[in-house]
Amino acid sequence: MLSEAQKALRRTGVGASECAAALGLSPYQTRFELYQVKRGEAPEPEENLAMRFGLAAEPFILSEFQRAHPDDLLVVAPDTMRRGRLLAHLDAWVPGLYSVQAKTARTRQGWGESGSPDVPLHYLLQVQQELLLAGVDVSFVPVLFGGADYDEFVVEADRELQQLIEDGIAEFWVLVERGEPPEPVTLDDMLARFGHASRADLVMADTDVLRAVHELRAIRAQRERLDAAEAALKARLMGVLGEADTLVDTTGHALATWRAVKPARRFDAAAFEAAHPELYREFLRTGEPSRQFRLKDEK
Repeated sequence: MLSEAQKALRRTGVGASECAAALGLSPYQTRFELYQVKRGEAPEPEENLAMRFGLAAEPFILSEFQRAHPDDLLVVAPDTMRRGRLLAHLDAWVPGLYSVQAKTARTRQGWGESGSPDVPLHYLLQVQQELLLAGVDVSFVPVLFGGADYDEFVVEADRELQQLIEDGIAEFWVLVERGEPPEPVTLDDMLARFGHASRADLVMADTDVLRAVHELRAIRAQRERLDAAEAALKARLMGVLGEADTLVDTTGHALATWRAVKPARRFDAAAFEAAHPELYREFLRTGEPSRQFRLKDEK
């Protein structure tokens, strides 16, 4: 877990783990989302269970790595390194020889052969940024797969890729300093960038946009058909169950359940307003303005 000092430092640059997001190549965070974090317009992403497991497993993975390399003096968690707006906090390293970046993964999907440099792209970018700042030519990436399978990958420094990283992060940071947001790409990006206010104006749809409109209409029509089919099938199975709570196959394996649950308890705002109008108004808060997207019927 990052300390408060490390979090403050990360607000002044791009950490190696954020490199892929700054370049628009992260599967977990867009450039726009990272931009908002660096501008102080959004909090840093909260740690999820997978992240907490990775942090908890890191000492074990490093101990397994040390076991596999008993002759090397491994230094754990050196201070954060910096080069311009590039930051890196190594998991461990052998100073002057190589760095180590410990990882956990559920499966081997996206990973290559043992000992190869074939690691997922966002990890490759992270490692290359770390290599650049550490000034070493090799990084070991020990990985714990599925909590029980240990393996190692070896990534060599790629000067051309490192230059692309350095240039890309410099370009990204110019946007941060100027307050010029990167192009939004996801639905969440669009809502954060444009979802709070609108003006009376017309935008002409070109061929590609018209195609997107038709595809969205088709998807919504398909969803309506699927929702109707789902409702019909659920009704059929509920009819078979009747008052029974479990549907099984011929071996006794449970296929579905329909059981009573505790009734939900909800706050009745309308009744509270009627009974205590002044108190209700005292705690009434106005939410953020938002826009509603509606797809008009086809002509």
